[in-house]
Amino acid sequence: MKSSFLLPLSILEAVSGTHAAHFQLSGRTESSPAELRRRGSMTGTIVQLGDSQDVQYTTNVSLNGAPFSIMIDTGSSDLWVSSPVPGAVSQNYQASVSYASEEAQGDVMSATLDFAGFSIESQYFIEAPSANAAGGASGVIGLGPSSGSNIRSGGGSAAANPPLDRIFTSDSSVSPFIAILLQRSDDPEELYPGDLSVGEVLSDYQDIYNQPKHPVTTVSLSGGQHWQTLLDVNGIIGPNGKPISISTQVTGAKSQNATVVFDTGFTLPQVPPNVAQALYGNVPGSVLTNISGLGEIWALPCDQEVNATFLFAGVEFPIHPLDLNFDGFDLQTNGKTFCVGAFQPYSFDIVEGGKVLFDMILGMAFLRNAYMLINFGNLVNAVTPSSDTAYIQLLPITDAAKAAQDFLNVRQNGTGYADPSDIGDLFHPSSSRSPLAAWIVGVIAGGAILFFLIRFGARCWVQRTNISPDLRTITTSCHGHGACSRIQPRLRARMHEDVGLAPLKRMCA
Repeated sequence: MKSSFLLPLSILEAVSGTHAAHFQLSGRTESSPAELRRRGSMTGTIVQLGDSQDVQYTTNVSLNGAPFSIMIDTGSSDLWVSSPVPGAVSQNYQASVSYASEEAQGDVMSATLDFAGFSIESQYFIEAPSANAAGGASGVIGLGPSSGSNIRSGGGSAAANPPLDRIFTSDSSVSPFIAILLQRSDDPEELYPGDLSVGEVLSDYQDIYNQPKHPVTTVSLSGGQHWQTLLDVNGIIGPNGKPISISTQVTGAKSQNATVVFDTGFTLPQVPPNVAQALYGNVPGSVLTNISGLGEIWALPCDQEVNATFLFAGVEFPIHPLDLNFDGFDLQTNGKTFCVGAFQPYSFDIVEGGKVLFDMILGMAFLRNAYMLINFGNLVNAVTPSSDTAYIQLLPITDAAKAAQDFLNVRQNGTGYADPSDIGDLFHPSSSRSPLAAWIVGVIAGGAILFFLIRFGARCWVQRTNISPDLRTITTSCHGHGACSRIQPRLRARMHEDVGLAPLKRMCA
């Protein structure tokens, strides 16, 4: 029975002749606000990433020799492309992945996939000619647990498993983990460096092997498993140097530790409102406002430095001020630009009989401050998992002192940014939560929404079709087309997928 599911080693082989592979990722900020982007992706060679004011990573793969530039998503588990693959074989069923405003739907086909240094014969994928990936990409490859794969669910056997599961179950010499590095560039016109590794880590980051192993918390809800673990108690240190109060809302939680999901497709992390309040509420000139079609955001002067630290198993992860005060929307007043708090507030809309699977989503704004290793462990192969516990390791990569100097050099040069009084002009002075003036709403709704979509929508697209109606829905600061709070365009309308989050449905749709 087992042999009928596993590929012979002759079918799966490392192109490089080794049992591990890694490739550089690269990305650049994109100026066009018209495209909805998805989450960060990676690359099989040095690949550019597109993103409007946000960084997106794409990778080059091939199916039966035909090249595709696709986004890589740790928050989803399926592979799909938007154009026909020559010589692909139909598997005689359809599958779909739903996003905030659209879905990737089509026939399930199979072809030889060349990815991350491996060649995988008869890899299942969705041929979705009507789907549009963000940033001009031609598809998405999901790196999440196979239990969340719609292709796997429809296929009913390990032959329909996602690419990584097929690699890990077919060659025991390949260690069942991936490692992801996302970085920033000093020059927005330059490529953003990054790296995705399968079965190995970068030579300069070997210390990640010595970091605590954070068990992946498991969920009982079918399709709801994501790469998630527990934050320390009092695990967020705010700008005032004091812990921010946070306790879990997860259904059936065994402790008060908050559950966090790591999602490369979310540009902007999603956090409880009180956390966002503690981060941004005391910043001079900050305003919590609601933009029609997008939801609540914190607007703040771009030159205001914000500091925060996250703790996992006692290890501190300082967050770069440039990742806390996000200059990615091109929103202006009085001819000057203002920024938004990257860690965006969201809240749960409780549904009778619903379940909560996580407390926050830590996307790129967090992950650019940590090198992350995900060991698939017992989450490899949805049908016959191993007894090894899946875990996540995190290595801090941000020097707080250097980051403060970086912020000073980039933002506090006294030009081009709105000051507290400028930002105040955008809102009714009687309320810190009053809506933007009509003209600003119009401008933002027209141009910025797309921009936001591109940035934050990434995650929003994470909405999956198999979402259970009895789950809680998440209302994030993004109520628009794929502009979920991270406003980053992840093809995953799955913000919930990101979020979980398969079973959760984001209001971003």
